[in-house]
Amino acid sequence: MTTLSHEQTPASSLLTERLELAEMTAAEVDALIVGVRCADWAEDFPQGVDEDAAQQYFQSGLLDPRAGTFGARMIRERDGTVIGTIGFLGPPVDGAVEMSYNVAPSRQGHGYATEAVIALSRFALAQPGVECVTAYTDETNEASISLLLTTGFMPVESSGPELAFVLHSEAQLPDDED
Repeated sequence: MTTLSHEQTPASSLLTERLELAEMTAAEVDALIVGVRCADWAEDFPQGVDEDAAQQYFQSGLLDPRAGTFGARMIRERDGTVIGTIGFLGPPVDGAVEMSYNVAPSRQGHGYATEAVIALSRFALAQPGVECVTAYTDETNEASISLLLTTGFMPVESSGPELAFVLHSEAQLPDDED
């Protein structure tokens, strides 16, 4: 595998200290949907939730070039290894975008999901028409609840079975540690 440099990073990618959030290609979505593993994927990626997300992105038309800003992304370590997925479930509706994310079990507990959620939230809140970022999680998913609270999301009332969280401002996000 090659190490990413700024010259190799597509303009549409978001870079963090340890990660690249790269727009998901049609080939990657196809591989996720049909269950074909790619050489640059972590040994325990994808999980069922990643495959379900790819199917949803495909069915929702979120792979169209126009969906780039609010579409699906692969979470890559800076060496290029894919360790998860993150993205929006579509363009803003009434000023809100919904985010979903997942990190492979072997990479959980290392702050990768936190880093990715903060980066994508900052990006979203800087987009025209976005007033808030929402995320939903199962009430038994303590790790996801903790991640959302740590990244500044606030719990809000939900009409469905999942817990709802919202981020209204970049000021709610944790400060950069650099």
